[in-house]
Amino acid sequence: MASALGNGTYEDIGTRQNPPVVRCHLAIIRESDGSFSVIVLNLPGAGGCGDTEDEAILDTREAVTGLVKEYRRDGVAIPWSDASDYTIPEGAKSKWILVNV
Repeated sequence: MASALGNGTYEDIGTRQNPPVVRCHLAIIRESDGSFSVIVLNLPGAGGCGDTEDEAILDTREAVTGLVKEYRRDGVAIPWSDASDYTIPEGAKSKWILVNV
């Protein structure tokens, strides 16, 4: 597991940006009803959903922002996962995004 700020992995540009930025690896899944679900592969417990892919990604950005702020407020290391710790679900679209936190 990668740790919080300054580790050269997911938050490698975080301390140089204002607001800080984190990199998130997404799995985007189209559900049977046509809606979309998103899982943040490298941040356990983060995800989102929406009627469109863009809405689901926006919802996910909000979830990541809230979760990272909560970890920082509590003084807890953010539990970033390495690519070796997760797999992309079958049929999911993979995408990297930057999130201002």
